[in-house]
Amino acid sequence: MYEVETIDVLIIGSGPSGTSTALHLVKADPAWARRVVIVDKAVHPRDKLCGGGITHLGHNILLDLGLKLEPRHFEVREARLFYHGRSYSFRGNPVFRIVRRAEFDHWLVQKAEQRGVAVRQGEAVKEIIPHDDYVEVVTDKATYHAKVVVGADGSRSIVRRKLKWDDDSRV
Repeated sequence: MYEVETIDVLIIGSGPSGTSTALHLVKADPAWARRVVIVDKAVHPRDKLCGGGITHLGHNILLDLGLKLEPRHFEVREARLFYHGRSYSFRGNPVFRIVRRAEFDHWLVQKAEQRGVAVRQGEAVKEIIPHDDYVEVVTDKATYHAKVVVGADGSRSIVRRKLKWDDDSRV
């Protein structure tokens, strides 16, 4: 058993959704940086199978967070979709940007760390136990008692499995 670290927010997953959650909290109040910890079993930079497209809306969110897109990217100014014999075109300046996910995710983590957020990479979650006043999260390196746990750990979410969110027997 590890010494317990008590925190306000534990974010499980350091991809764009988890990291941007931390960045939004810090933007609202810089004091949140000391109250948030991000854990992820992977270490950045890491390869991802999913594509790296940043929409115009996503780019505006980055700008709102005070982040200018620094990783290498390619701007797409027109996209055409074909569906059931119909064609749809989108034009913009740009419509979206293509990035390498490994570079983009790593860059976002570095920005969170620069703003004071603790990011614990290479730390896999083993157990999640809800209590009345906190959630206990045990990793292979630490034990956390968090007031709030954010599950931002993707499609094969350990948060979802441990909390049995896919278990229909609770209904």
